[in-house]
Amino acid sequence: MGTSKATARHDALAVPEILNLILEELDMKTLLISAQRVCHLWRNIIQETSSLQEKLFLEPRNTKINNEMRIFNPLLATKFPTFIPENERFISQPIQCVDLSSVDFIVHPEKQSAYLRPDASWRHMLTQQPPAFKLASITRVVNSHGVDLMRSRAPPFYTEGLRMGSLFDFILANPGFLFTRGVTIFHGGASPVNTPFFNSGGVIADKYQEIVAQNDVILSIERGVSPEIYNEMGVDSNSIQDEELEDGKSVDAITRDFIHSAYQEAGLRMLKLPLKKYD
Repeated sequence: MGTSKATARHDALAVPEILNLILEELDMKTLLISAQRVCHLWRNIIQETSSLQEKLFLEPRNTKINNEMRIFNPLLATKFPTFIPENERFISQPIQCVDLSSVDFIVHPEKQSAYLRPDASWRHMLTQQPPAFKLASITRVVNSHGVDLMRSRAPPFYTEGLRMGSLFDFILANPGFLFTRGVTIFHGGASPVNTPFFNSGGVIADKYQEIVAQNDVILSIERGVSPEIYNEMGVDSNSIQDEELEDGKSVDAITRDFIHSAYQEAGLRMLKLPLKKYD
């Protein structure tokens, strides 16, 4: 009796349609790692089934982005805090500046080699479903001459959507000195998830609101901006790195240099996106 039941279970799991229904119920981490190690059949079905690839954020889902439908990659949100927001986040919550020291392979150095493989799955994962397509940056520098505001954008990712490898490298490609203050990621679009706001309005506020409304992911770089301005924008000023360590660098600037060196040691080339001026 026991043998016949085991045989029946084995036969059922060998039917692709039944196996697919079972795999659909697995959580993302189990589906990505453990399930694909069971056997070649399971691995092939996971890799060849569009619905499962969409669940793993490896294949784009064709649905128009809006605030109700957008789902951020939960696995990336835990491994790259401050890069990808949690899905439970509300727009009224303070926005955290990018913290490179919170990245999983920095917190756990023993994982570095796995993360820095060219075929590492995280690099190919979409940051959200439906995918983000438009990536831009805005840099504000306050100095003795006033305020310099520079905006740029990358070519749209219309074919495949924005992948985490592209976003991570885009941020890391910025000069190290820019990490001495605030680097923030806004997730915008027609229904933004987080966005800067300005009580005083004005030209600068209009420039920020325009770029956030017209793009899905925006890298915001602030230098020489006071904590009061950060708070006015809705950015948590406590997450800004004021402390300078060796050679006048912040913790994030030092971490950024370390990651660049780790890329080189692993033989991994950092992607460089061609940027065009926004204005």
